[in-house]
Order: sequence, then structure tokens, then C-alpha cells
Amino acid sequence: MRDYLARACEPFKIRLAVCREMHRQSPGEFWYGCLFWSFWSSLAVFPIGYGMREVMPLLCLAFLLLYYRHEWQNSVWRRLAIKPLFYCLWLMIAIGIFCSENVFASLWHAGTGINKGFILPIIAMECVRSEKDLRRLVWACVAACFWQGVDGVWQALTGRDFIMGYTMNSGRLTGSLGDYTVGNYIALALIPSFALWHILRRQLDAVASAFLWLAVLLPAFFLLQGAAARSGILAVAASLGLWAFLRRQRFDWRLILWPMPVFALFACWQPRRMSLEQFIDDGRWSLWELGWRVFLEHPWLGAGAGQYNTAFRSLGLTPEKDVITISHPHNLYLDMLYAHGLVGFCLGMTFLLGFLWWGYRRIRSGVLAEYASRASSLYWRLAAWFWLGYAGWLVNGIFGHNFYRIWWLALAMCHLGIMIGAVVNGPQISAAPRTSLQKGSELHDSATD
Repeated sequence: MRDYLARACEPFKIRLAVCREMHRQSPGEFWYGCLFWSFWSSLAVFPIGYGMREVMPLLCLAFLLLYYRHEWQNSVWRRLAIKPLFYCLWLMIAIGIFCSENVFASLWHAGTGINKGFILPIIAMECVRSEKDLRRLVWACVAACFWQGVDGVWQALTGRDFIMGYTMNSGRLTGSLGDYTVGNYIALALIPSFALWHILRRQLDAVASAFLWLAVLLPAFFLLQGAAARSGILAVAASLGLWAFLRRQRFDWRLILWPMPVFALFACWQPRRMSLEQFIDDGRWSLWELGWRVFLEHPWLGAGAGQYNTAFRSLGLTPEKDVITISHPHNLYLDMLYAHGLVGFCLGMTFLLGFLWWGYRRIRSGVLAEYASRASSLYWRLAAWFWLGYAGWLVNGIFGHNFYRIWWLALAMCHLGIMIGAVVNGPQISAAPRTSLQKGSELHDSATD
């Protein structure tokens, strides 16, 4: 028995010895590996439960600090020229806490995002140093979409998901998140996963790539339609339209046709959710009005983070269709406005839109250059889909959730951080003449990739 255990432990001893040698020779690379794979794992198992989303960012943070100790000069954070945009975010949060009607309640509401949201973009940005890293991160998103999609299929067949045993809610799939908001999660996770197409096309022809791409992502598509989250469908549709725009030199009216198949397919699967009656009868219109009334009462510095319910009740208001305990206005931007006032809202939008525009300018140039030169590199195309994941969150936020919804914010901050790291560490974009870019775009329109 002792000999058997010794033989069984031998591979682990060898790996441990290799790790020790790697740490001795290059501690920075060793801690980078620990950081990358812990972050990769957090993306791949993101919807598995609250415990993992609590613990994994803290583990990543420990590896990040050790990485900074040895590789600070090469870090993305040190070289990021627009760090002040993060200061705008932090100042907005401070306003939402310290200018609140209930400081302690707002501190608790916003403070829970520190380890599960606000540190994630800094962690994620350090995990992209090459195209290989981007490909691996795409596979992490694909893995999460696949197993969570399979969980949705299992829930549809048996009535319970196989992770937590959650049941469906009002006939809509909930997956391991326990609510049909899983539709918003799977929509945002799917967007970077679409980059799998580019990875497959590097090795396979168009037909084989399309078959494998659809086979891998089909369970996630099933979950997306089964959860019937219209704001998630809107995010996916918008990302396809934005992708069509990224890869063309000029705007073309045909670009507006790209999102249409998404809406058409969803309308076929969920006709009731897309009916005019459903839109007119939606309770969000009342919730938006309440949020606006709260903002008018606290226009400059807001009522405080998480104070939506308390604030509208203090004004003697009630929602028309939702329960009196509703905690947020179901709109990202209105949530920022009522909670932080005009001052905080401007700071927050400077952060959100500042990174959106900064990433767009650099990534679009890279994508056009790759297509114009018919380059074998996928770097900028893969980076583009993480930018689209972040942009999709901003679109999703028109109808969904509140700024401090932790799992939702965490996923968006992961996509944002990956995009930042890709841009800062991206290869030099060669200056191609305008005519070359146009020609490359035209060639791409007729190509299979």
C-alpha cells in the first residue's frame, strides 16, 4: 500500500519540483502563471455559485500583488495612460456612500462589490500579454457557456438544474443562478465566446467551423431563449451590429440588418415575450418614473447607493405593477443617476464611456488592419469580442438590473479588464492607407471568415 501511494504521488512531486524551479528562476513568470490560471478558472466556473465568486477574486488578488512585486515595471496598470478614468469611478462610489441619506446602508450596498467587482478589471488587464492568452480566455468563456447551457437543458428536461437544484421560475429557465436573470449572464458570456469562430477558422474550413461553433454554443443558445431575457437578447443583437461596424471602413445601412435574425429567432421561440402587449404592460415604465422622481428630489449628489426603495417610499410613491419591496429601477443609467446625482453620474459615465471610446478607437484600427493585410494574426479580432462584451453590458443595462448588481458588474469588469490589457499590450498597428483598408474590407465581405 505504501509503495502504491508513493508511485501515485510521484507525478505531483515532479510537478512541485518543476514549480519550485520555475519560481527560483523567474518568480515574476511563476506568479503570472498563478494569476492567469486562477482568473481563467474564475471565468470558466463563474455561474457555479456565490462562494466561488467570493473567493476566486481574492485568490487572484493575492497572486496579482505577488506578480506586481516582481514585474511592476512591466505591468499593464503602470503603463495604462488613462488610469484617471478609474479615479472617476471610485469618486462616484464615494459620493454614493458618503453623501447618502443612510451612509451605513450605502456602504454595505456598494462595499460588497470591492472583492467581487471593482478589483476585477485590474486583475483581468494583467492576464493578457499575447494572442495565446486571448485565445485561452475565449475558451474560458466558451467552457462557461457550454456547461451552463447544458445545465439549462438538464433543467428543462428534469425540472431542476444539476448544480444547486434550482427550479424554473414562471416557466423560464434559471440555471445555476436560480433566477431567469441567467439569460442576461449567458448573453454577456456568449458575446466573447463568438470569437471561437475565428479560432476554428484558422484550422478548419467554413462548413466544419460553422458546425463545431454551433455545436459547442447551442446549449447556451437554448438557455438564452429558455430564460426569455429580452435585455439579454438586445445585448447579443447589438454586439453583432457593432461587430459588423468594426470590420468595415465606412458605415453602411445594411449593418442594421445584422441584429435582425436574433430578434426574429427569439420572436419565433418566445412570441409572447416579444408581443406589443408585453412591452406596453411592462412594469419598468413605472419603476423608471419612480427613479426619476427620486433624482428630482436629490439632483446633485443623489439619494445614495442602494437607497431606491427607501427614497421613493419616503416620497409616498409606490410602483404600479411590481412589489413594494423592489430595490432598483431596472436601468443601469437611472440607477447611477438617482443614487449619485448629476455629479456622480457624470463621473460614472466618464469612466464607462471613456473606456468604451478608448477601446473602440484602438481595436477598430487593429481589426481593419488585420483584414486589410489578410493577416494570420487573430489578436485584434479576439480583443474586439471582449470589447463587444463590455459594450453589450452597457446595452443590457438599458433595461436590466442596477449598477451594483454584483455578478453582473463582475462579468462586465472582467471583459473590460481583458480589453484594456489587450489594447495596452497589443502589437503595433501598421499605418495602412485608406484605400488599402477599404480594399481589405471589401475582400472580407466576400470571404468566409
